[in-house]
Amino acid sequence: MPLPKGAASSAPTGKKVAAVNNTQLNIIAYCCEHCAYAAADLAGGLRMQYPPAIKVVQLPCTGRIDALAVLRAFEDGADGVMLAG
Repeated sequence: MPLPKGAASSAPTGKKVAAVNNTQLNIIAYCCEHCAYAAADLAGGLRMQYPPAIKVVQLPCTGRIDALAVLRAFEDGADGVMLAG
């Protein structure tokens, strides 16, 4: 959804931040063990690569993740959090 005229987005995009700092963004990916983690595991089996700055965390179900766990990831230095189920 586009922003109203005159409104500025205060959230920078990851590409711009990474380009300015020349660093990799640290991303935490919380993945459901039955769907998203299985897909990530299959991608690894096919020797597909993703940046080492992405940390995959296997969960029984991402629908039950506590919002405080997501906020804790940011407090601990994550630049982004992904929930995949």
